[in-house]
Amino acid sequence: MRITNNMIVNSYLTSFNKSLERQNKLQEQLTDGKIVHRPSDDPIRTVRSLKFNTDLAANEQFTQNVQDATSWMETTDSAMSGLNSIMSRVKELVVSADGTKPVDAMKAIGQELDGLINAAIDIGNTQIGDRYIFSGQMDKTQPLTRKTITDPLTNQSVEVVVYNGDDNKISMPTKTGQVDPTQDSVNLSGIDAFGPEKDYDPIPPATDKVKTLQSLNELLRIKNELLKTSAVSQSNSSGGAATVGGTYTGTGYQDITVRITAAAGAVTAADFSTDGGTTWTAAAADASVPPVFTLTGTGITTQIATTPGNATGDTYGFHVPNTNLVPDPNWMSSVGLQYVADAHDYMLQAQTELGARSSSYTMIANMLDANNVTITDYLAVNEDLDIPKAIIDFKNSEAVYNAALSVGSKIMPKSLVDFLN
Repeated sequence: MRITNNMIVNSYLTSFNKSLERQNKLQEQLTDGKIVHRPSDDPIRTVRSLKFNTDLAANEQFTQNVQDATSWMETTDSAMSGLNSIMSRVKELVVSADGTKPVDAMKAIGQELDGLINAAIDIGNTQIGDRYIFSGQMDKTQPLTRKTITDPLTNQSVEVVVYNGDDNKISMPTKTGQVDPTQDSVNLSGIDAFGPEKDYDPIPPATDKVKTLQSLNELLRIKNELLKTSAVSQSNSSGGAATVGGTYTGTGYQDITVRITAAAGAVTAADFSTDGGTTWTAAAADASVPPVFTLTGTGITTQIATTPGNATGDTYGFHVPNTNLVPDPNWMSSVGLQYVADAHDYMLQAQTELGARSSSYTMIANMLDANNVTITDYLAVNEDLDIPKAIIDFKNSEAVYNAALSVGSKIMPKSLVDFLN
């Protein structure tokens, strides 16, 4: 076969370009220490890199979820510890209200209990960031509100703690697949922490049901028993002032509604009902200003202050305890103490369950850290360049390249420029 000059030149240039291409590839790899820069470099390594990077991103997200969950549960655990301390103090107060103390001391206990109830509500409204931890999934809504509502049946003021959240779980997934709220939940709802939810529904069917939590409202009942302050409500818009006195010696509480006749805001006459307004009886007034009305047959007297808003037909309701407003130590040591024990049990059970979930998240965090190291190692093995070997290969390629230049200068045919020289 005849070898022409063009064949020699083309063969040389092809080999020379291959040498130059290899040197360029090694130089590119040495620049950033990576083997693969485009899928065509190594399709198998490319697929593996995509898989490892996807796994690494997912693992990092799960790790972030665990950190967020841990922060949420630590805040909740701290809140539950505060609630348990409050309940321990409440129990001490209820045990001390054994009937050996004077009325003033019992009322002082009731006032301290009232402050502890407010403290429990404040803890129940704990936030992490702008999210309430005891509201369930309604975490932008303040869960607990203490308020006074009017029972439309008796027209009496009823003090309750209203729950505005729900009982749903907040889940932070720590693995691929469907979220399981029983395993992945990080929150305690108000119902978990404070006991069953109940509807305050005085006249079925009520137009507006008020959601309350059992334990907090039972604490309010204990407080009211200690203070023995009769609940007074009125229908006039100005919020008139009324007081109750006398001695009611019946069992439990007496509900009385007083209906007034008024002139220029002063009460001139009154009648009363003990059956929710079915039967009315005239009340006897004395010569006092304002007069003291005797509610015959009840053992109760009332005095209603002159108020501009008083008008004929307005009503005042009284929820009057027995024994002349003196706390019942027997009720306190039996029913009241059981209320406290039940409420404390709710809180301890909730904190125990939270602690178990918190421990599981700690183990998951350790597992995710180990996974992160493993995936990163796999990714490094798949992508990272063997630097010493690459340097040796680059030097060899450089030597081949220089040799090719030298050979090329000898085998390339002379050009017209050479002849002109």
